[in-house]
Amino acid sequence: MLRPHRFFYVSIFLALFTITSTVFAEPVDITADEISRTTDGIVNARGHVVIKRQTDTLTADEVIYRTNQHVLEAKGHVIIKSEQAIINAEQAIMHTGSKTGNMRKAVIILPGGERLAAERVKRIDDHTFEAEELTFSSCPIDQESWRIAAKHAVLDQQDGSLTAKDSRFELWGVPVLYTPWWQQSTKRKSGFLIPGVNIGKRRGTEIALPYYFAPSENWDTTLTPHWMSARGFMGEAELRHASSFGHEEINFAGINDTVTSSNRGRIQGDIHWNLPANMALDVKADHISDNNYLADYATGRNISTSYLQSIATLSQSGQLGGMTGDWFIQAQHQQTTLLPSNAATLQILPRLQSNMQWELPANSLLHIDQQTTRFDRREASRSNNFVDGWRFDIHPYIEIPWELKAGGISATLTAGSHHTRYWLQKNVQKRPKRKIGTKPIDTTPFRSTAEISLEMRSDFESINEKRTRRNVISPIVRYDYIYAPDQTDLPNFDSRFSKLTLSNLLSGNRFTGYDRIEHVNRFSLMLESKLQFKDDETSSARDAVIVSLGTSYDLLQQRVDTRLQRDPVRAFSNVIGEIILEPVSGITLRSSGQYNTSRHYWATMTSSLGLSAENNQLYVGYTFTDKRYARAAKLIDLRGAFSLNQRWQATGGWKYDVLLKSTQQASVGLQYTHACWKIGLEGYRINRRSGTSTTSNVGFHLLLEFKGLGSVGS
Repeated sequence: MLRPHRFFYVSIFLALFTITSTVFAEPVDITADEISRTTDGIVNARGHVVIKRQTDTLTADEVIYRTNQHVLEAKGHVIIKSEQAIINAEQAIMHTGSKTGNMRKAVIILPGGERLAAERVKRIDDHTFEAEELTFSSCPIDQESWRIAAKHAVLDQQDGSLTAKDSRFELWGVPVLYTPWWQQSTKRKSGFLIPGVNIGKRRGTEIALPYYFAPSENWDTTLTPHWMSARGFMGEAELRHASSFGHEEINFAGINDTVTSSNRGRIQGDIHWNLPANMALDVKADHISDNNYLADYATGRNISTSYLQSIATLSQSGQLGGMTGDWFIQAQHQQTTLLPSNAATLQILPRLQSNMQWELPANSLLHIDQQTTRFDRREASRSNNFVDGWRFDIHPYIEIPWELKAGGISATLTAGSHHTRYWLQKNVQKRPKRKIGTKPIDTTPFRSTAEISLEMRSDFESINEKRTRRNVISPIVRYDYIYAPDQTDLPNFDSRFSKLTLSNLLSGNRFTGYDRIEHVNRFSLMLESKLQFKDDETSSARDAVIVSLGTSYDLLQQRVDTRLQRDPVRAFSNVIGEIILEPVSGITLRSSGQYNTSRHYWATMTSSLGLSAENNQLYVGYTFTDKRYARAAKLIDLRGAFSLNQRWQATGGWKYDVLLKSTQQASVGLQYTHACWKIGLEGYRINRRSGTSTTSNVGFHLLLEFKGLGSVGS
């Protein structure tokens, strides 16, 4: 126990001593347990020394500060912290004016976690260090798997590089490569990336050597020569640019395919510009040279893509007085991979759409939606009378929401009409006017409809006393009356009749697009129930049970287009339902389906089980479609990822067609993840065929990645 006079003596030496030098140097503030100063301007500080300057903080056991020379000599557990790096050293001599200095047995830790350890380090300036007898690595210090060892190196943080001479690359302490010169990037910087390697049946052995070019902070590009033993050389380029104005990303790939003896390629783009007056320009492009390109060259899910779109949109939204709304003008180029030619694919050049809304008395809203579109198709198709034309559609309607003051019941009344008019191109490609039956084709047809709907919802809620369980049952009733004439002879550019789903059950029109509108006098009913649990009042709720069930009854049972509505309209629709169970966190069971009440069979059924725990995932799914409802299907989907231990993980996937008795896609892989490196191997087989390859695609992916260096493989 300290006596009072000893406690007073210790507190004297813990006092703050401040030295401010303003001539040829930044101000220096020193605090320590003991501080003394000689007559010739030498300051001695011992015990928990802390020196603060404008950008740096230095701590050490002992410091000698020569104020006349502006030199600091620090010893024992020296730590220098700045925005650029953290430096640990046994000894350091620093000049407070020029920020230069020398350090012995120093370790420099960069903001990204990279670490340089050297016997001697010379600090040139805030961003540049010169090191002797050094090692450099991006690995954690206790799990170092690779490092660069050199006799001399310069670390330039402003340039983002470590340039070493007389160096060697070591794996687990074993030298595997010697080079008289090595440059390692510590931040975004131009240079070659580690090659990519892949082996497959359709493209053979693949080697890609990407070069990354970053001339400035706001744009870069990657150029990749890609050799395939079975196809030839492919050139790939990725260009990226970003600014306060917006961003652009353009990807291009091209090859002279030795198998097809033709030039093939793909171009993709993603552009967004913020324009004055709250306007924006968005471009999303994806175009391939031929319909077999994706099957031959794409990877992952892109292999089975069957429809590509390139869209350019100029849009604006805002408010003017009591009106709010938005508009856009758009052009679309659409491409299919399912047909030998894209000539019959419909194009949109251009489309103008606007949506306006005004607030009216009694909390009601007036909407006026408009769309004007020019359609173009280079060849006529069987389902269309014309290949070119304009369509104008205007949809005014009033929306009146209502809610019971006490809550629990809400309703929305909507009333409006659609007016659609066409201006069709006559005698396309100098063809004679065609006829449907005995009637000549009307080149300016129109259609007018009237609609009214009422949707009511009531929520019945039950909460236990501890407020840890909540049950909500919500019946929803909707009535739709739409007067629409027969539209069989009208042009059809973009409409199709959608199968019943929970998403469109409570909608007046199940046709997509604007060319067709249902004629209905329909009641729809949906029942939703949700059971939620939470551990306590402050935690978030978990949905343990979600049930949705619905059906509809149509008094009219009329079709407006017998070609799109091939089956007669029944009074009662299928009963559609879905149940989602999550008994505990990490286990999800989902099942949905439709039951045909008139013919007593299940039209569709989908069931799945999902398990998730830490780094383990398992998904088991089954899909069934009856041939009386749509194209018959029975598919099994199985995929998962399992952690064998802290670092090893196994992955796999299997898709099986029960009707074809064939595996459509299968893969199995093994991956090892280290704090400093990763290695993975995956074998795969895909049975999707293309016009240039009638056999299955079998191969494997290899991945070898080193933290801070890059990766080999794909």
